[in-house]
Amino acid sequence: MLMAYFSLSGVCLIEKVSKRNTQAFEVRNGKKFYGLYQIPNKWCREGKKGGDCNIACQSLLDDDIRDDTSCALRIFNQEGFKYWTQWEKRCKNDNHITTEIYKCPDLVMYKTSPDRTLPSESLRVKRKISRKGMERSRLLSAFYLPWLQA
Repeated sequence: MLMAYFSLSGVCLIEKVSKRNTQAFEVRNGKKFYGLYQIPNKWCREGKKGGDCNIACQSLLDDDIRDDTSCALRIFNQEGFKYWTQWEKRCKNDNHITTEIYKCPDLVMYKTSPDRTLPSESLRVKRKISRKGMERSRLLSAFYLPWLQA
């Protein structure tokens, strides 16, 4: 559930703070912000790996978003979304993007037709568990997070 919350709110963050630009770079109040998530230079080091995410800041500016997302997840796990002031201002109460995401076909759960006979309770539970795993897998792969599926 926490991962789904990060994914949905992370999409809003990406949309609002970097406009989906992997090369977004900004300097505000002496701090540098990098990439899709506008990760501050406290979490990375220029020219080599370092910072709290042990990552080179320049690697947050390429098209491989796995390291960006991994660092953003670390920030989220330690600080929550409140760490990103732009999320507080622009995403916290914005349900539009979340509503649009749920319209994606990969996130729609297929319902059985009402005219089918209901399986026994044990089969229903097994299918529900299986669908939950499939739903999580679809969600993670939709946001290109396959390394979190394990």
